[in-house]
Amino acid sequence: MKHLAVAALVMSTACAPGQDPGLPTTTGAGPTTTSHTLAPCPAGGPDATTPAAGCLDPDGIVLRP
Repeated sequence: MKHLAVAALVMSTACAPGQDPGLPTTTGAGPTTTSHTLAPCPAGGPDATTPAAGCLDPDGIVLRP
């Protein structure tokens, strides 16, 4: 019963489909700030699954696809 209560709480705090994610929209090509962290790069560097923001290589350098 306890797990059901936790699941209900999690579901009630989940994002709705129309909810603003809080990311700033930009029109320029300059740097932007976001609270989303970059994931480590896949083996061999960025690939088709890498987001446009890039990924981090083992030295912590941002690499973009």
